[in-house]
Amino acid sequence: MKKRILTALLAVVMVMTTLVLPAGAAETVRFSDLSDTNTAVAVESLRLMGVLDGYGDGTFRPNRQLTRAQFCKMVTYAVDGASELGRYRTVTIFPDVKPSHWAAGYINLAAKGRSIIAGYPDGKFYPERTVTLGQAVTILLRLLGYKDEDVGGVWPDSYMAVGATAGLTDGVGTDGNAPLTRVQAAKLFVNLLQAQQKEGGTLYELGEETELLSIDGGTGTLKTSDGKQYPMAHPVATSSLLGTRGRVVLSKGKALTFLPQSTSSTGNAAAAVIIYADRSAVGLNTLAGNDNYQIYKNGSPATVGDLRKNDVATYYPATNSILVCDTRVTVYYESCEPNPDAPTKIEVLNGTELYVLPTARDSLAAFKPGKQMTLLLTADGQVAGAVEPSGTSARGNALGVVSGDGTVQLLCGTGTIQLAGTAEEKYSGQVVRISADKKDTVTLTVQSGSVRGDLDVSARKLGSKSLAENAMVFDNGQMISLSQLNTGLVREAQIKYARTNWAGQIDLIVLNRTTDEIFGRVFWEVNRLPVTEEGQEPEYEELLGIQYGNGKEDRVGPFNMRYNVQTGDYAAVKLNRNGSGFSSLIKLSKMANVSKDAWIGKDVVTFGGRTYEVPQDVLCYNLDSKEWTTLEKALAYADTANLYAKDGVIRVVEVKH
Repeated sequence: MKKRILTALLAVVMVMTTLVLPAGAAETVRFSDLSDTNTAVAVESLRLMGVLDGYGDGTFRPNRQLTRAQFCKMVTYAVDGASELGRYRTVTIFPDVKPSHWAAGYINLAAKGRSIIAGYPDGKFYPERTVTLGQAVTILLRLLGYKDEDVGGVWPDSYMAVGATAGLTDGVGTDGNAPLTRVQAAKLFVNLLQAQQKEGGTLYELGEETELLSIDGGTGTLKTSDGKQYPMAHPVATSSLLGTRGRVVLSKGKALTFLPQSTSSTGNAAAAVIIYADRSAVGLNTLAGNDNYQIYKNGSPATVGDLRKNDVATYYPATNSILVCDTRVTVYYESCEPNPDAPTKIEVLNGTELYVLPTARDSLAAFKPGKQMTLLLTADGQVAGAVEPSGTSARGNALGVVSGDGTVQLLCGTGTIQLAGTAEEKYSGQVVRISADKKDTVTLTVQSGSVRGDLDVSARKLGSKSLAENAMVFDNGQMISLSQLNTGLVREAQIKYARTNWAGQIDLIVLNRTTDEIFGRVFWEVNRLPVTEEGQEPEYEELLGIQYGNGKEDRVGPFNMRYNVQTGDYAAVKLNRNGSGFSSLIKLSKMANVSKDAWIGKDVVTFGGRTYEVPQDVLCYNLDSKEWTTLEKALAYADTANLYAKDGVIRVVEVKH
């Protein structure tokens, strides 16, 4: 049961309060409900490819059954077909999959674009029905070039037999009539990448066996230990597969994903060295077993001169790299397993579990449950040591980001540790400092501050400062890659927080691109006031209003000359807190007669040498019918549109035939 706030302190730039989190486990692998290393690695490989991902609460839910529509979406990314979706979203192939269905593009691409799925005898697809293992294997065998006449026999047994021969069903199961689960789908798609096609060869080119050195979600670059560098087809940020040995999966010269050949190690550190003094390299040569390693601090190339007291160094032999993390978190020691003298796992931050390296047990033995201490963490979120929570070098510095659903993600190196429980809604999207000094509590201190200037995505600069190689970017509480920012420029007003690292580069950017503004169509309204006395001349009141949807509008009056707008203009307004009127009104910038060719999917428009983002909830107005409509209907109605923008974001689409 959640407890009430215990303390609260308001200040100019921060808010401190007690966050109570129900007991749970930290994300020791990427997903908290995946303990099997082989499955975790398979899922992470497919996440890089865009095929699979987890849920907002940090779980993967491996046993959840998949629908036919969900499986078609996975297939779309498995065949690298996301760029083709636009042409298949507006057609109707199956009567029960209209263009308005969320999976219409995926289903139609698989049916018409790839000819690998078919409907039922009645002509319907039944997208919400559970997909069976036999259906999934049949679809993937068609991807490998097999046709019905090549298989023969009785379905699904014949397809299951061929799938086994091709290596497609290894570790998945043999019951073709059984519902397909998410964990089975993960294994199927990993097998697909390595399975032989009917005519020989694999579906995609597999590079030579090598080690994964780095993945930079910002630049969309994957690097391997043999000196090669690949652009990524679906850039994302991850550190889970670093240090593993395997092959790069390539499509048209781009890296779709990295496929580990051995899952005996996921790159997790087994030992650590705690830097005992600034600029000290003591212990590093012993840790690495050589003196020609490369040092990375929080994901960026570094030297011994960049190391500071209480930094934690771990070694990854596959890449001959030393990863240094400077994350320190001050906690209340809640419990441990098996005992305080030699703990292998501890609970802190109200039930968050952290694993303890063998080399850290002596320092932890100096503390007993019920005491406060500062933990020194490795780049992969393990405990490397514990020190007294005092002194400049031992003071906690742990930051976190709160997502929209209240999940608190503690930033550690270039990754995150998901804390148990959730935060209150008021922390959504905030950057917080994390600590604890009492049992069953976590103290969150909201942080503010940013570098002046706009974020130039292509130049990788925020104002005058360059971005670190593996800069982490959060948008409304969710981690994203720079490539996911559809606009080339993010205005300073949309940057909530930015952190400058030890090298003077920006290594953390937190965006807040939500707005309290209302966007809509301006109108003037003249109302005759009631006559209260006989013979009184009629008086009129002029009101200014804004309409932002069918039946949605607000008005303010009497007329104020600062609102230099006319009926039919589009504007951004802010309402007064008491709801009595507008506190501001700004006309939107107009781009007239923009062709359909300027659109890239439904998310981006390029016009006048500039790229504009189109949010999912963009307003669309039909001038002919005088009604608000959907983006899909607006784009289908006319070949050109008038677009209205503010701060690089399209806020209104206006069409007329």
